Formats: sequence, structure tokens, C-alpha cells
Amino acid sequence: MRARNIVLAALLAVVCATLCFTLSRFAAFLVYTVVIGTIGALALNLLIGYCGQISFAQGALLGVGAYTAGNLGNAGYDMLSLVGAGVAGALVSAIIGLPAMRLRGLYFAIATLAAQAILEYLFKTVEPITKGVSGLTILPLKVFGYAVASDQGYAAVSIIVLLLAWLFLSWLMRTNIGRAFLVVRESELVAKGMGINVGRTKMFAFVISGFIVGIAGALLGFTSRLANPEAFGLHLSVDYIAMIIVGGLGSWGGSLIGAAFVTLLPEAIQRLGESLHVADLLFALREMTFGLLIINYFPHF
Repeated sequence: MRARNIVLAALLAVVCATLCFTLSRFAAFLVYTVVIGTIGALALNLLIGYCGQISFAQGALLGVGAYTAGNLGNAGYDMLSLVGAGVAGALVSAIIGLPAMRLRGLYFAIATLAAQAILEYLFKTVEPITKGVSGLTILPLKVFGYAVASDQGYAAVSIIVLLLAWLFLSWLMRTNIGRAFLVVRESELVAKGMGINVGRTKMFAFVISGFIVGIAGALLGFTSRLANPEAFGLHLSVDYIAMIIVGGLGSWGGSLIGAAFVTLLPEAIQRLGESLHVADLLFALREMTFGLLIINYFPHF
């Protein structure tokens, strides 16, 4: 990646982050909701769109990041809590990715469903870390010793993290590892014939994706100020898969479009449903639509 492009992207991020402080509280809330969704969608798109490994454990991995960052932040580790959340997400993703060495396609997807269920159960039962069903209260994120106390501040921080993730992933796909991801996605047999270590390549995808998901989960925890097991259920995993399908598999820009669509859709549905007095029906149609999208794309894996 050219240094000029990096500088331009950095300037754009600084401008956007600065403009966040001119937004209203509700507008800033919408901005960081979309941006955090985009970060998580980028990570999932790396795994599914670029490496062909479908996963239904995204919601639980976001929870791992939120709980890790919450505990570290509450202990006074400030910005290191984001890194710690990324490391925790990478480690758990590596464990989830182990079945990918032997399973593929739908069979591996079922294994990730099991991982999602196991992690949800742990969120509820490992009370010294998660505080059980009542949830873990999280103190505000501190950046260089200063607490981020406003929605505008979280919007700015989220945009900067999104820029870093976007630049890293764009660079990664230009390396030999990134090219190996694409070959494995198309055909594991061809990849083996080209001398690519398929198992190691898959594991790289899971670890890198998990690290970014962990950071997204940390931001989600800090912005909501609470990590609750109910917030990281299967419905969240389905939402993220819908994001990358709507935006386009294997498209970084599509991750942003899909995240904006899926995260802003509930707000639009709520307003429309309240005006027409059919809010429950519209939400049910939303979930059904996302389910049909995922079923339609299963043959591609």
C-alpha cells in the first residue's frame, strides 16, 4: 500500500473523528453503532468472504472481547484493554477454528454453532469474570488517561480503530498470506497442489479475524457500559452474517454498507412500526429476511 494512500486515509479519519464532536448525541450513537458493526463485519468478511470458512460464533466472540475489555478496563489498564480483548478474541477463535482442520462447509458451520452455545453458557455461569446473568458493568474507556465520557468521543475512537483495521486488512490481502486465503476459498485441493499449508492458512484467518472481532467487542462493551449474556446471542451472529451478505462477500466497502443497513434497519423499522402500529410484525419479517439470505448463500460454501 502506498504511503500516499495511508496518509490520505489517516487525514480522512482525523477529519471524520473531529467532525464527530459536532454531532448530536443521537447522531453520534448512530455513527459508532455503524462503525463498530463495520469493524466486526470486516473481520467476518476476512473469514467467510476471503477464506471461505463460515462461522456462526461471531456474537459470542464479540462477547469475549467485551468481557475481557470490561475486566481489564475496570482494573485500570485503559487502552491496553482493547489489545487484551483482541488477544482474547484471537485465542478463542483459534480454538473454534481447530475443527476446520477436519470439517468443511455446513459441518464446520454446525461446529461453530456449538461454540456459540458453549460460550453463551460460560457467559452466564463464570460469574467471577462475567457477573452472570446480571451482566458486567464496564467503566468508561480511558485514552491516555482521559475517560471517554461522551457518545461523540466513542464515535471518534471507533472511526480511528476502523481506519487501522481497514488499512491492515487491505495490506494483508496483498501479501502471500492474503493470496493463500483466496486460493483456499476457491479450492482446498488446488491450494494443497500449490504447496499451501491449508490448515495453517485457515488458522491464520481465524486468529486475525478473532483479534479484530475482539477489539470490536471491546468497543461494543465500552459504548454500552454493560456486558450481558443476552446481548451476545445467536441473533447477533446472524446479524453479522447478514451484514456481509447484504454488502457483498469479499468486499471491504460492502462490509460498511451491510453494517449500515443492518444496524440502522431496526431504528427505521421501529419508527415505521410505531406509526403503522405493526412494529412486532415488521421485526419478525426482518429476522425472516436475514434467515432467508443466509440459507440462500449456504450453497456457496
